[in-house]
Amino acid sequence: MVSEAEKIQKKTSCEHQTDCMKLVQLIVDGQATDEQIVQFKQNMDKCLPCEKGYELEKCIKETMQLRLEKKCIPSNLIDCIKQKIKGL
Repeated sequence: MVSEAEKIQKKTSCEHQTDCMKLVQLIVDGQATDEQIVQFKQNMDKCLPCEKGYELEKCIKETMQLRLEKKCIPSNLIDCIKQKIKGL
């Protein structure tokens, strides 16, 4: 008889790690589509490196949001940046 732990055993290496981490970034940044999120969650259920990578990136983002101080930007600086971007 197969135990529950054996059924859920995840792979310990990811053959698509670069693509998976790009997807993790999209998810953590809130830019992933619903389809991408579903695809990644299905993969994460089977892949330990993807699960750990997602958890790490999520923790980093949450920590940065708590630790970084938000400051108002002067409108003249915003206008200057916009003008320089238009000139590119």
